[in-house]
Amino acid sequence: MSAIHETKLHGRLSFPFALYGAMLPERISGFPLHWHDEMEIIYVSSGVMSATIQNDDFVLKSGDIALVQPQMIHAINQFGNEHASYYTILYRFSLLESQSGDLCYQKYLEPLYSQKVLTPRFIPRDSELNRSILPYIMQLLEICRGSGTGSEMLIKSCLFGIMHHVCLNCLPTDTEDRYVITLHDKLKKTLEYIRQHYEEKITVEQAAYISNFSASHFSKIFRQLTGTSFAQYVKNYRLEIAGEKLCERDASISETAFACGFNNLSYFTRAFYDKYRVTPSEYKNSKQEGI
Repeated sequence: MSAIHETKLHGRLSFPFALYGAMLPERISGFPLHWHDEMEIIYVSSGVMSATIQNDDFVLKSGDIALVQPQMIHAINQFGNEHASYYTILYRFSLLESQSGDLCYQKYLEPLYSQKVLTPRFIPRDSELNRSILPYIMQLLEICRGSGTGSEMLIKSCLFGIMHHVCLNCLPTDTEDRYVITLHDKLKKTLEYIRQHYEEKITVEQAAYISNFSASHFSKIFRQLTGTSFAQYVKNYRLEIAGEKLCERDASISETAFACGFNNLSYFTRAFYDKYRVTPSEYKNSKQEGI
């Protein structure tokens, strides 16, 4: 789990494609703000969940689809107390580039990667675009349920089919969109700093300096882009890390608290309960028992 630039290679270097199935909640209640170089398709197979893409929030229900362009900051979370099962499809555009100077890549994919054009982010179940791309998604699920051996051409054909319909529904990036993208690019620097220094004291002034804002302007922009205050975001990120650490059998509660930047064990316990609705010890026991 990462709240910053995810550098994990999905698939193989020679074939950068991966499909994952997941549930909310499982070990964690979601994936906080992060971004990566892959295009991501989220398909909800059952239940209800939420997603944030750039500064837009969506409630995704069974059959809904969300699209996340490369480099876009996004998050996936449990919606209230609801449960959900979903699939994520990740692939790099290089997979669909046949050669240097490829016409399809230059005309359709490069503008998507550089965010010169924007895809629809939420594709509801009963929409025409959903009906157009869902058969390709279902075929990818079927392919990946098998061994996958010799299926590379089928996978690519499905991705080309999806991208064909997606590109027909793209819109040029306007001035307001470009402004938001610029703000998110600055925000990425702060999120990277939090990931590297979450166990240390982090002040608003430090974060503002990294993003080249005044402290007051940074606080306003951060809330606008993330929907929460800087202090609340840092606390939530630390609690996400703590939740993962407590899943490890040899992790003690006090060591986990201090390793995640909480210098007061009582405060950590209260904050943990507020987020997960169980105490750290109850959470640790339930995860280790496989509940």
